[in-house]
Parts: sequence; C-alpha cells; structure tokens
Amino acid sequence: MSSPRPRLHLISETATILGVSRATVYRLIAAGDLAATDAAPTGARAPKTRVSDDAIEKFIAARTRSARKKSA
Repeated sequence: MSSPRPRLHLISETATILGVSRATVYRLIAAGDLAATDAAPTGARAPKTRVSDDAIEKFIAARTRSARKKSA
C-alpha cells in the first residue's frame, strides 16, 4: 500500500494560508525558509512552483514560539 501523496499548493494558495503576499512567499522560498517543489516536467520553459502541506507545517512550527509567563 503506498502512502498518500502530499497536497501541493499554488503560491497564491500558500500566501492565503500564511496570511502574506505572493511576493513574501517567493522571498521565503528564495531565503530557504520555506521548502518548495518544481512540479513542471523536465524541459518545461517555466517552473511550476508548489508548496506542500508538510513544508507549510514545518515553516509554521519553526516560527512558533510559546508565550512567556508573566513574572509575579
């Protein structure tokens, strides 16, 4: 039995999920902060950049910090 394929999101969908602009998503990918996949076939003229659910979850986990306790 094979494992289910990951859901791949368009850049615009990723931006909506993260609450940022498309340009910010591209900057995060270029900086190496958000993993992306080129879904275009070999030899295609243009890339088809997609971001997996797993990459989004890892990005959010890496940026999540716990609340500080107030000192008494």
